Amino acid sequence: MSRWVSSAILAVFTLPACADHAPSFAAFAAYDSKMSGGTGGGSTDGAPMTTAEGGTSASPMATAGDADGTDSGGVSSGETGSTTASDAELLQPRILEVDMPAKVHLAGPVAVSVTTEDTSLVRAWLDGVELEPFADQGDGVFVGEVPIFGAVDNGDHVLEVTASSGPFVGHWPPVTFTVSAPAPGGQAWAVLGPSGSTTRRVAVTPEDDVIEVGSVEVDGVSKPSIRKRSRANGSELWSEGTIVLDSREGAADAVAVLPDGRMWIAMNVKNANKQWQPRIVLLDAEGYETGVEAPTEPGATVRGIAADDEGGAFAVGFGGSGFGDMDIVMWRLRHDGVAVHSGKTWDYLPTPDAPKHQFDDLAFDVMIKDGVAWIAGASTGEHEFNVAATRGVLVQMDPETAVSLEPVIVAPPYSDWRDSMFLAIADHPDGAIVTGMEVKKNGNMQQITVQVYWPDGGRPYYSNAFTGAVAYGTGVAWLAHGVAVVSGVIQDGGVLRGVLYGRGGPGANFDHYFPGTEPSAANGLARTGYGQVLVVGERTLGGVRQARAARVHQ
Repeated sequence: MSRWVSSAILAVFTLPACADHAPSFAAFAAYDSKMSGGTGGGSTDGAPMTTAEGGTSASPMATAGDADGTDSGGVSSGETGSTTASDAELLQPRILEVDMPAKVHLAGPVAVSVTTEDTSLVRAWLDGVELEPFADQGDGVFVGEVPIFGAVDNGDHVLEVTASSGPFVGHWPPVTFTVSAPAPGGQAWAVLGPSGSTTRRVAVTPEDDVIEVGSVEVDGVSKPSIRKRSRANGSELWSEGTIVLDSREGAADAVAVLPDGRMWIAMNVKNANKQWQPRIVLLDAEGYETGVEAPTEPGATVRGIAADDEGGAFAVGFGGSGFGDMDIVMWRLRHDGVAVHSGKTWDYLPTPDAPKHQFDDLAFDVMIKDGVAWIAGASTGEHEFNVAATRGVLVQMDPETAVSLEPVIVAPPYSDWRDSMFLAIADHPDGAIVTGMEVKKNGNMQQITVQVYWPDGGRPYYSNAFTGAVAYGTGVAWLAHGVAVVSGVIQDGGVLRGVLYGRGGPGANFDHYFPGTEPSAANGLARTGYGQVLVVGERTLGGVRQARAARVHQ
């Protein structure tokens, strides 16, 4: 078979993609739609509260009501009812103080402290939506958190708090507070790595601190590396600073962080025979090897890795099949270190009876969702009769058996943008969101593409941006309030420049460029638990590469 691959697309084979960490959002989707300015007023100083009957109470009132909050609105109605002898033994709960900041300026969990008397349970509602139960600290003190997701929450909000003891419920006047967070696209902090370094991918820890993986030069040789930074200001958290992961030439190309802080790392190194070989290892939370490692052989390249719910790993890449084409390659390790697949290949077949090895297939990233591995990549061949083209592909795979679970999703051409590749993937409520590149039929123009796919192959969302001689997306995240955030590389005049941008409607759209006049690249992004974005890559300063990490407001 005669093969055709655009030189512009082949150039991307060596470019880093990005893995997205997708933490939970504390029921943001439920209460975000109800957060709006001017939702009510109240006092935080214990002023008398007007009762439903129009009277006032000299202190926050305690009533017999539904302590389980099953009445309308989520807050006890205050209607009294009959009491039993056992009820009479209970003292009426009282709230003495609610400590909540009047103004909030940054995304994240805002601590709230409630001081009570004779209370067994404290509950709270933010703009009518119940929050997680407050934790009992003893001596009548309960603490909880109000989640704030940045500029999307700007405006006034109302916090309602109750204290319960058996059937009795004590109320506190509604507490109003104002969120005034920085606009999306503003830079919270940016830091550089050592000279001769680059960051390929980024992930966040359970505490939302930053894990960078890539490479650093040691005695003129680039070697795989990892470092950990503070979510607050980007300062390095390990006393060793940047840790070199292997004494051989190579780079770390992907990372997946487990809930306990351990990390799966996928890297490529030159072995003793000067042949490139994948290396997939499990590190502890301090960045050191645990002794768990996947068996690998030379001849393949690993590009993406994802962790399953039990702590195992599924990694993907590409390699020669031995039959004249390139195939997707997979590795699977269970949480106990047992290898299930090692270098297993997958070859695209447009129909079950089609001849094998007619397409060049590459994998650049992977995520695991609901037990299914979604592999993002590209396939080159005759996707249309007698027309050779490269198309982005999504392969849904059972990680245990490496068997496709749904028909392969092949990206359709968009107008005269005939060729495409998917370089990064992330979770989306409807399925998966991907980014990468599209190339015009004549091969002289590129653009960043962002697409959402359902499991059945439907595409409910498509967008593109930054048309030019070079333009490709390296990382993507879908924020809970409906904003797509994308990292990438574009041609800016005569140099390449890293870019992070957001698209999602008024107030959410922004373009954030890496600074400087020398070349730069945004190689990937990660999303924190409260919808903020970390973007990583590299800058060139005086002709020397330096890794770069930045936190950008949302």
